[in-house]
Amino acid sequence: MLKQLLNLRGVQAVAHFREESGEPWQVHGELSDTDARRLTRLALDFKRMTQGHADQLALFVNQPGWTPANGWIVHGDQRTVCGMSSMVAVVDNAEANLTEVMKALAQESFYT
Repeated sequence: MLKQLLNLRGVQAVAHFREESGEPWQVHGELSDTDARRLTRLALDFKRMTQGHADQLALFVNQPGWTPANGWIVHGDQRTVCGMSSMVAVVDNAEANLTEVMKALAQESFYT
């Protein structure tokens, strides 16, 4: 269950969004409606951009295994945003274990 990701150390918010529009489907954590919409649209944009870059990389290096792109991370000074499939999490850099967060997102998004 998506809300259980909030139990991971450092996770401040999690969201599941619609693949077609980026509109929030489920949001847990302390986000306003406006911030939730901004976060999920950002996540959809990053998902699409990462997939495009992975497709180009696979074409240029002529090696299998680069696509589909399974996730992305944008690491800021104090917070990081992690995305996997149609899930996104905001984490506190001082507390979160990014590997743990990405594994939990993958499990939640049926990649495992």
